[in-house]
Amino acid sequence: MDGEDFMMEKHIQYENTYITGPEGYGEGQKFRSSTVQRCIEQIIREKMTGLQYDAQRASQIGKELSDMIKEKVKTMGFDRYKLVVQVTVGQRAGQCIRLASRCLWDVAADSCASATFENESLFCVAMVFGLYYE
Repeated sequence: MDGEDFMMEKHIQYENTYITGPEGYGEGQKFRSSTVQRCIEQIIREKMTGLQYDAQRASQIGKELSDMIKEKVKTMGFDRYKLVVQVTVGQRAGQCIRLASRCLWDVAADSCASATFENESLFCVAMVFGLYYE
C-alpha cells in the first residue's frame, strides 16, 4: 500500500441498441451472397489450378482453403455475422457426389454462398454460411 495509487479497471457497460437485424447497422451490413461467392471462386481457382489429387494432402488443402476463405470474408465487413466455412476436396473418378447441410435459419438475416472447382483429377466444394448474431 505504501501510498501507491491503485488504478481500478473501469468496467464499461453498453446499453442495448434494440437493433435486431443487420439493416439497423447501415447499408452494406447484410451478408451479400453474390460478393462472397465471387471471393470464394477466386480463392479456390488460385489455390487449386494445376493441382493433382493426393489423398495424403487433401485434408490439409481443405483446412488451408477454409482458413483462407474465412479470413478473406472477415475483411468484407460482416461484423455481426458468425461465419461457418466448409470445404470438401475429393478425387474425381467418375462418381457422383451429393453434399447437404442443415441448420437453424433466419430467412430474413442469414444467408450462404458456395462455389465449386473441378479439374481432371479432383473436385472442391466450398460453402460459407453467414449467420446473423444479435
